[in-house]
Parts: sequence; C-alpha cells; structure tokens
Amino acid sequence: MNQYWTVVRGPATLSARATARYELRPPTGRFVLPPRPGVRIRLRAFTAVPQTLSSTDVRLWRSG
Repeated sequence: MNQYWTVVRGPATLSARATARYELRPPTGRFVLPPRPGVRIRLRAFTAVPQTLSSTDVRLWRSG
C-alpha cells in the first residue's frame, strides 16, 4: 500500500451512503498507470471518526 494521497478536489465530508467525485494526488506527485486499459486498482479510504475502512476497485481507462 502506498502512502496517503491528497484530496485536490471534492467535499471535505461525505454523509453516509452519499456519493461524490474526488480528484486525488499521489504522495510523490506521480503515479504510473498500468500499461493496458481495463486494469483495476484497489482504492481504500480511511476515516478517523468513526473509524472505518472502505474499499472499492477502480477501473482505469484511457482516452485516445
């Protein structure tokens, strides 16, 4: 697991069962995507209060 990413855009809080779109920045400023479209990456979000861990697979796609 990589270090924590920074939220660039998106709400500071999110209600239970709500959805939102976020833009994230990797800790090193760069993240190399897998070489082929359709690859999934596991995204995990931690919250302090209440303490929760949420996970989802994100499918990557490339335009062009």
